[in-house]
Amino acid sequence: MAYDILDAMLTAKHVDDYQASRTVERTPPPVVTLARDHGAGGEEIAARVAERLGVRAYDKEILEAVVKQATSDPQLMRQLDEKLPERAGMFLYASLMGLTDPLNEYQRLLTRVVNGVAFQGGVILGRGAHLLLRGQLRFRVRVVGSEDVCALRLAGGDSAAVPAKLEEVRTVNAARERFFKETFRLSNHDALQYDLIVNTDRFTDLDEVADLIVQAYRAHRR
Repeated sequence: MAYDILDAMLTAKHVDDYQASRTVERTPPPVVTLARDHGAGGEEIAARVAERLGVRAYDKEILEAVVKQATSDPQLMRQLDEKLPERAGMFLYASLMGLTDPLNEYQRLLTRVVNGVAFQGGVILGRGAHLLLRGQLRFRVRVVGSEDVCALRLAGGDSAAVPAKLEEVRTVNAARERFFKETFRLSNHDALQYDLIVNTDRFTDLDEVADLIVQAYRAHRR
């Protein structure tokens, strides 16, 4: 995506001006946060929900915006994307390089980026966005699936590839769970943090899941 557009929407001034002018009438744009289990179809669903709502879907664009604004090493920022490497080694490396604490910077910039995106409207994938938004009207969705079904989906139906994908599912989900617990002091499995949870195990057509989320979003907005 064009980064001049991204720069315009990520300025803290946009967010702060909006928060300071709540008395001015403004129809809030659609904002959907979508947390997901690895392999549950979250990326595809987010893109389809965004298309139906007439907004953008944001996934790696969030990370790239954080990296662009960071003073820390870009590779360190990428290592922190929805996972937490060993803290001691990272802090030592940052200190030796004369960098600011990468974890604190990542969390600060992530909050700024997510709020900037929400100001313009969009479907925000993962990264605890539903907890980071400051006073924004948002619809919080979580897409889940059993490990075996998620692994089979990632394997594209190839049963021989399922064992490796099953290990991948467990590794990625464990990293996201740790990120949530250490960053937000909450479990990403807490149902009370979401407005809608969809199990995609029995959905063969992800368009149906997207339609379900959009219908629920519109009902929630009313």
